[in-house]
Amino acid sequence: MTVAVRPARPGDGEALHRLVVALAEHQNEAHLVTSTPDQLEAVLCADEERQGCFVAEMDGAIVGFAYWYTLFTTYTAQTKLYMEDLCVLPEARGAGVGLALLRALARLCMERGYRRFEWLAMDDNETGIAFYRRIGSKVKAGAQTWQMWGDQISALAEG
Repeated sequence: MTVAVRPARPGDGEALHRLVVALAEHQNEAHLVTSTPDQLEAVLCADEERQGCFVAEMDGAIVGFAYWYTLFTTYTAQTKLYMEDLCVLPEARGAGVGLALLRALARLCMERGYRRFEWLAMDDNETGIAFYRRIGSKVKAGAQTWQMWGDQISALAEG
């Protein structure tokens, strides 16, 4: 089977939402998904310079996606690409979908002159971590991801 990668486009909202739910389920966070297909389509399928979404298709069906955005890094005074989400449906894993998506992002970095490409992997994502190591990426040790949601943000803002 051939994997084709392309930018997300109008009409992909339902497939993107299905993938977002699958990703959240994989991370035991399905209860946090409040997005709708229309909302995802409006943002992920927009033609923007600073963010975007690639989808991977097999036999005409969307089986994976990678959402990315750019950030400015003060260490180098350059832009870097940050991959927020990468998801491949379970039935398509092992077929080169994840690799095709990451290669598309690496090509985007090369085209635009971004010298840094980053993403986060959950500690318990052993399959993903092994894959990331195989393609030559390295984990940045000694860092933790911290986050706040809803009421925590309000409490800090009001405090």
